[in-house]
Amino acid sequence: MIQPILQPQEPTEQRKVYSVTELALNVRRQLESEIGQIWITGEISNLATPRSGHWYFTLKDADSQLRCAMFKNRNRSVRFTPEDGQQVLMRAKISLYEPRGDLQLIGEYMEPAGEGALQIAFNRLKEKLNNEGLFAEELKRPIPTLPNKIGIITSPTGAAIRDVLTVLKRRMPQVPVMIYPTQVQGEKAAKTIIEQLNIANERAECDVLLVTRGGGSLEDMWCFNDEKLARAIRSSATPVVSAVGHEVDTSISDLVADLRAPTPSAAAELLVPNRVDIIHKFQTFERRLTNEFQHKLQIEQAKLDKLTSRIVHPKQRLAQSQTDLERLIKQLISAQARYLENQKTVLKNSITRLNSYKPQKHLQDSQDKLSSWHKQLHQAMNQQLKEFKQHFALSAQKLHDISPLATLERGYTITTDEDGKALRSAKAAKKAKALVTKFSDGEVRSKPE
Repeated sequence: MIQPILQPQEPTEQRKVYSVTELALNVRRQLESEIGQIWITGEISNLATPRSGHWYFTLKDADSQLRCAMFKNRNRSVRFTPEDGQQVLMRAKISLYEPRGDLQLIGEYMEPAGEGALQIAFNRLKEKLNNEGLFAEELKRPIPTLPNKIGIITSPTGAAIRDVLTVLKRRMPQVPVMIYPTQVQGEKAAKTIIEQLNIANERAECDVLLVTRGGGSLEDMWCFNDEKLARAIRSSATPVVSAVGHEVDTSISDLVADLRAPTPSAAAELLVPNRVDIIHKFQTFERRLTNEFQHKLQIEQAKLDKLTSRIVHPKQRLAQSQTDLERLIKQLISAQARYLENQKTVLKNSITRLNSYKPQKHLQDSQDKLSSWHKQLHQAMNQQLKEFKQHFALSAQKLHDISPLATLERGYTITTDEDGKALRSAKAAKKAKALVTKFSDGEVRSKPE
């Protein structure tokens, strides 16, 4: 019988025995302290988004996969909505989920692989607002050519406000400026810009508002891509000019504003005209107005000279009027005489035509025609009546010829039974109770044999 070989055991005092929890805790602490945060890229799968607001998913590539978690306080800063199958770049720390002993990554930041999350968020918001019509040209209001007061919503310590004020002072120092101080970078920037925009509209002390800041990264200028700020600019009662960043930068505020300027300095040039140009225009207008006035004055002077030459002394004008009146009286008398003579001629011609008309002769002719028509009508009626009588007599004779009474007069008789029913055979007569034989001058009753 073969005896088992027993291995010698280490002394109990040299063993270091861990509980599962202790080992898992030590591994987690070592992973988190020695490796710390890393950047990792992979494909999202099995994404779960429970009511807690945390994200749980798997990050995988062709050969391996790791469990991942991104808690609510971190995923709120993610500028896109992750989906299964999407390639992402994530900053995370390595840890160990002790209850199951699973190696996992705790996400701190995430963006789509190959394209920044901010750019994706910008494109999505731009498409959303454009579909709603917030960028429509017909909604954009005209900017005042020469505003009475300009409101500037920006950081009071930034380079943008210095550039704007320098240009305004050089071009039109007479226009007053009201600065509404706000943050232009950071998480609270969009909120403070909206607050200052609302204050400016409530005060209604400016003809136009400029929302601006200097250049920077997309992340630095992200507050100007805020949806609430875009809607506040669109609903502003005062026209809004937006000048964010450099000429190559474009923000949602630029697209929704009534006017977009490529830079803060360019915005200042668009807001006010150059006073030198205005002075030159006024001088040109002054020269044109002076020349026009002198030309008009010369024309009116010529009219005055012409009217002066036509002025006549009242005594001379009265004598001329008296002569004209006498001439008109003579013309009136002559015209009346001619009119009376013409009317006499017309009356004479009318009397002559009336006499030649002789209405009594026409009346006699009409009476003769009426008597003739009456006689013709009487003859026609008599002739018609005669014809009617002849026709009636002929019709009566025809009716008599076909009458049964006429048949009886020729020797025929009609035999009926007691009910007056005509009998057409001897057989029918034998069956009757009584016979009535009708002649042309009466009837004879008898009984059948």
